[in-house]
Amino acid sequence: MDIILKSLKYCLGICAFTILLSSCMHPSQGSALQEPSAIGNQHLKLERFEYTEPHMGVFFSIVLYHENETLANQAAEAAFGRIAKLNKILSDYDPDSELNHFVSAPTGSEIPLSDELFKVLWIAKELAQETRGAFDPTLAPLTQLWRTTRKMQQLPSPKEITDAQSRCGYKKLILNKRRQSGVLRQTGMQLDLGGIGKGFASDCALETLKEHGVESALVAASGDIAVSAPPPGKKGWRIQIETLTESNEDPDAGTYVIFLKNAAISTSGDVNQFVVIDGKRYSHIVNPKTGLGLTHRVGATVIHSQATYSDALGTIICLLGEKKGIDFLRKYPGTHARVGYLDIENKKHYIATPLFPEPIKE
Repeated sequence: MDIILKSLKYCLGICAFTILLSSCMHPSQGSALQEPSAIGNQHLKLERFEYTEPHMGVFFSIVLYHENETLANQAAEAAFGRIAKLNKILSDYDPDSELNHFVSAPTGSEIPLSDELFKVLWIAKELAQETRGAFDPTLAPLTQLWRTTRKMQQLPSPKEITDAQSRCGYKKLILNKRRQSGVLRQTGMQLDLGGIGKGFASDCALETLKEHGVESALVAASGDIAVSAPPPGKKGWRIQIETLTESNEDPDAGTYVIFLKNAAISTSGDVNQFVVIDGKRYSHIVNPKTGLGLTHRVGATVIHSQATYSDALGTIICLLGEKKGIDFLRKYPGTHARVGYLDIENKKHYIATPLFPEPIKE
C-alpha cells in the first residue's frame, strides 16, 4: 500500500501537513512513496483502514490496522467523535464553544472549566510564561485583527494594533488548578488555541483508538501527525518532511523521509499561509510585539512525544527565530527539530538539533 505523509502547514492560520493517502485523496495530494513490504506471517490478519473527515477547519485523517473491519470502523468513529467534541470545547470560531462561553463571562468571574479546556489552557499558559509572551493563548485580539488584514489586504492602523495589544497578556489569565477554574482579568480579552488545539485533538484521537484496541494508528490534522506503533512488519510510519518547501519543483521537495513511531511530528511556517501587502510578505503567524505577521521566512519541523507540544513548539521556533528557537528546545529534553530559513539574500539554510532523524537512504 502506497502512502506519503508530507509536512506542510495548511488552513485557517495554522501551518499544515499535507497527507496523501492512497484511498482518500485530497486535491492537493501528489504521487506516493512505496512502503516496505510486510514482514512475517504473524501480521497477515491485520488489515489497513483509512478515514478522513473535516473537523476544526481542516481535514483529519486516520490510518489504522485492525483484523476486523466493523471494529476498525467503530474505533475510527469514536476517534472522530472525540475530535468533534473537542472542537465544541476549544474553538474560537464557534460562538457556542466552551472557550467562547468562558470569554463572554463577566470580567473577573471565576468560571469552572472542563478537563480538556483547563489542560490546554494550562499548557498554553506555561508556554507563554517560558517564551515571555511570544506564544500566548490570549493573543486572539491580535490574531483576529490579522485575519481581517489578510482578508482585506490592508495593514491595520497603529491605533488598531495598540488597542488589540492592550487586551492581550497571559498574566491576565488566571488559572486555579485545585478548583479547575479560570478568570479573565480584563474586559475585551479573547482566547485563541489555534497553535495547540489541533495537536491536542490528534493526541486525544490516538488515545481513543488505543482504548478501542488499535495498537498501530496514525492521526493527522494538517501540520500535526501523531502515531502509535508501526504498521505490521514496518520500522515505523513513513513520513516525508517538507520544512520549508515552496513547491514540487523545489530542489528540497521529497528529499527528506523518515520513519516515526510512538511520537508526534508537526511543521510550522508560512509556505501556504501568507499575505503580500505593498510588496512585503507577511506570515499568518503574528508577532505580538509588532501586531503584524512575521516577515522573516522560517519553517520548523518538531518531533515530540505528544502532538500537543510539537504543534506549539513549531510555532514557538518561528516566533523566536531559528537560533533562539533551537536553544529554547533545551527546556524540553527528547524534543528534536529541523529548521529552514532564508537569509537576507533569500538563500535557504537548514539547522537541526543533534538527534533529529537522518533521512532514510533509499
